[in-house]
Amino acid sequence: MALFFYHERRKSVATWTYAEGEAKRKDFMVFWVTDGNASTIKKDTIEIIGKGVEDMPISMNPETEESQDVLGNNNYDITGYAESMTVDPTNISGENKYSQKIDTLMEERATLSDLRLKYLCVKRYKTDSTGKMRAWVQDGVVELGDFAGGLKGVSATHTVHYVGDRTLGAVDPSTMTFTADSAEPASLSE
Repeated sequence: MALFFYHERRKSVATWTYAEGEAKRKDFMVFWVTDGNASTIKKDTIEIIGKGVEDMPISMNPETEESQDVLGNNNYDITGYAESMTVDPTNISGENKYSQKIDTLMEERATLSDLRLKYLCVKRYKTDSTGKMRAWVQDGVVELGDFAGGLKGVSATHTVHYVGDRTLGAVDPSTMTFTADSAEPASLSE
């Protein structure tokens, strides 16, 4: 007779603390992971997005289902999200690798997997007991928009459509190293 044990994996639960007062917009940062490698994110493999950007909201874009049952009751469910982030404008600059990447994607009229980049999102206003900031890594597909609009220089407006699962974790503010939340097996006595 064989015995099988079911081992459930549970995420370790960190305690997160919010900073006093209202979070400022600069306390939420989005970085481009320049080498696309989520397993070794650190200071020299990321570049912050935002210099010269006037608007960069992340829209949740909920996916919904509406129905009505035979009794006439209305039902409304949110079944998922299709998050997107509009970056307006991205000014092309010789000092900014992200703007150069977007410019190259436009120039090459990139499609399919060439438009898939990796992003690190960091909440400076939410920290754990060691001072690490709450963060996540996620792939995004760049939808190219207007190019060279306005008179304030060459810009490349675009929208990032987040795809796949987020990898939640924490970022050490001194090294900007990302560590994914760990999963630990539950004990048999639980």
